[in-house]
Amino acid sequence: MIYNIKLFIIVYIVSHLPIYCHSFHASISSFDCKKNTSTIEITMKLFTDDIEYALRSLGNSNLVLDSKTNLYNIDSLVFSYIKMNLFLSVNNNSAELLWIGKEIDNDIIWCYLEVPNIDELFELKIKNSLLFSFFDDQLNICHFYCSDKPETLMFHNGQDSGELKF
Repeated sequence: MIYNIKLFIIVYIVSHLPIYCHSFHASISSFDCKKNTSTIEITMKLFTDDIEYALRSLGNSNLVLDSKTNLYNIDSLVFSYIKMNLFLSVNNNSAELLWIGKEIDNDIIWCYLEVPNIDELFELKIKNSLLFSFFDDQLNICHFYCSDKPETLMFHNGQDSGELKF
């Protein structure tokens, strides 16, 4: 009987381990240029535990991202971290990032941002160093939908910048 209980506990822990940790660290972002609203809509997909780990390491030791008690503060912390690690330049002018909001779906956090006042787009420069200081294997994939042909840039430790011309 004790053997069966021990076996059950071991099987349960091993089978649920992948839910709580993952073997790679990546983010996926989409940059969708909207001519009708003169904006770039940004959707970021991150692992919740990765961003939570980063924010805790920066001094927010008791942070729980999906907490309902302090929603505004959590949004502010996530946005501040993103602004520290994501820089855009549009037509050689620094771009302003606006926070739209976030959604948490189990182990994924979806962050929504916007860059306003983009009348014409000739050149886009980006620096994306999200989570690089926490995970050596971090990969940030950025998809751009700003012309007839979608383009993708990938960033990793040692290469955090890129540029596109339209």
